[in-house]
Amino acid sequence: MGRKPSIAYLFASAVGAMLAVVGAWLPWVRKQPVGTTDGQLYYTSEWVSGLETGFQGFDVLGVLLAISIVLAVFVARRKNWRPDGILIGAGGLLFLWGGATFNSYRTVDRYVIETGLYLVLVSGCLFVLLGVGTVLKRRFTATAHP
Repeated sequence: MGRKPSIAYLFASAVGAMLAVVGAWLPWVRKQPVGTTDGQLYYTSEWVSGLETGFQGFDVLGVLLAISIVLAVFVARRKNWRPDGILIGAGGLLFLWGGATFNSYRTVDRYVIETGLYLVLVSGCLFVLLGVGTVLKRRFTATAHP
């Protein structure tokens, strides 16, 4: 079916998965104070997903997606097939999920986006770029050497 993924490909996939897992675990947003009373800051009492460190809500699905990517690349290395489509699809899902969340937090003045959300976005981009880059490299080297 194709050449098996290289060790660098496996390593880059593992780094992307690590970024996704750490990003899902870290806080995604921090509340800004809405005012002061007697010199003390006060905040709104609403709960927002991503305020606390740890896995909440759909974070577990993102973690499972990242881990499945690494497993797919590992299996592809053993079975001699290309997992590029899996990386592009799963990375796109991570990026869309993080991007939609980023957009929803960005539009509210009382929230500040934290590191965890940026890490999820970077991991999604890394997976997509790795998959697309490998497809393009294979396509251009195949046309250059008939």
